[in-house]
Amino acid sequence: MGSRLQPVNDAMPQLGRLLLLGREHGTWGAIASTEVGSLAAASVSVGATPNSPSAQFKYDPQVSNEDAGCVTSHLEWTGLAVADAHYGPEASHMFVERLHNIWRKIRPTDLDHLAQMIEFLRQGDAAITESETTLLVVIYERTSRTGFGISFGDSTFAIAGPNRSATAINARDDRFVSARRRSSLRHGSAFKFDAAPGELLLAFTDGVDGCHYRNPATSVQVSDIDRIAKRADYDPHKTVRTLTEVALAGVRGNPGGEDNIVALAAKA
Repeated sequence: MGSRLQPVNDAMPQLGRLLLLGREHGTWGAIASTEVGSLAAASVSVGATPNSPSAQFKYDPQVSNEDAGCVTSHLEWTGLAVADAHYGPEASHMFVERLHNIWRKIRPTDLDHLAQMIEFLRQGDAAITESETTLLVVIYERTSRTGFGISFGDSTFAIAGPNRSATAINARDDRFVSARRRSSLRHGSAFKFDAAPGELLLAFTDGVDGCHYRNPATSVQVSDIDRIAKRADYDPHKTVRTLTEVALAGVRGNPGGEDNIVALAAKA
């Protein structure tokens, strides 16, 4: 079962933007995916079953999918962001939607600029719930073939390629950010990276590598990601679609689909 998302494509076919909010994708066992222009793609699923152990942290009975993501793909640069909330979807949806709107007008130029942009996400309507979220933001500059990002929490940024085994780039931790605590949006884990043409940039929430909830050793591994990307010939859409299917089903006979999933990809 699956459906197509609806990205906003700019005038040139290789450009695109997509805002992905989990509250719009709540059908258990379903996957929605799409290309975002010709250089990026996104996939989302609420998970396999409402009886997952992760359900104990979902405080909004109307929204089972608390993940969110956005993609901005230009000729010169690409931005990827994913967020995984708990205690309700407000924080992930708020921050990702605000970031998506900022990227319509402003290109992050370096780590300091990106950090300022993230702290600014608190501006706007005040938070009305206790929702908190992980937040992973990645910027890739096509001309220099370099990138940078900032990470709060346990979402993952990885790179795979024909001459490069899949590798996780960011340092993960147990932090959450909140619009109620401005200081929480400061001092994320910063990282820089290089990516050659043809390599694949991947950003995803822990519904992938924690598809067996809170059991990473029996969930999707980096080696699985490497195999999936290679078999997809590093095509962004084929890779995120298959990655979500595998996470939903589980690996090596273990349970899967026990948490919400957002997976994004962009071709370097």
